[in-house]
Amino acid sequence: MNVTQHEAQLLLAAIRVQAHLLERSPTPAEVAELLDMSESSIRLQLVFLKDLGAVDLVESAFATHAEIRDANLLASLSEAEGPALSEDLKDFDRRKQEESERMAQLFDSGESEQQHQEKLGKMDAELKEFRRQKPANPFGED
Repeated sequence: MNVTQHEAQLLLAAIRVQAHLLERSPTPAEVAELLDMSESSIRLQLVFLKDLGAVDLVESAFATHAEIRDANLLASLSEAEGPALSEDLKDFDRRKQEESERMAQLFDSGESEQQHQEKLGKMDAELKEFRRQKPANPFGED
């Protein structure tokens, strides 16, 4: 995962703000809440910044806390996202659009309801067959 200089600065600013408000190092969840982002995305960015040496993730028995080590290391990051990432995002958006169109078509055509009814019919037949079977004698004699 690549983090741009702007994203890294935003993340470090959020760590500073939360550290001031909470009077302790914030957890990734608290940083994510402040930035209104997903916790998993914040964790990935923090791991990237940890590998860079700009952030330290302090793990205790109960939580992980983010601390700033060296903000000057952010200068080595690119200032904008590269074209490869934007191409990946376009490809992802295209696949999600195709998936949503396929799901809409499935539900609009009634095929989903038909599959559901077939599944219920099969389960009903299996239950009736199960009820007709004579239970085995626990003593081994018939």
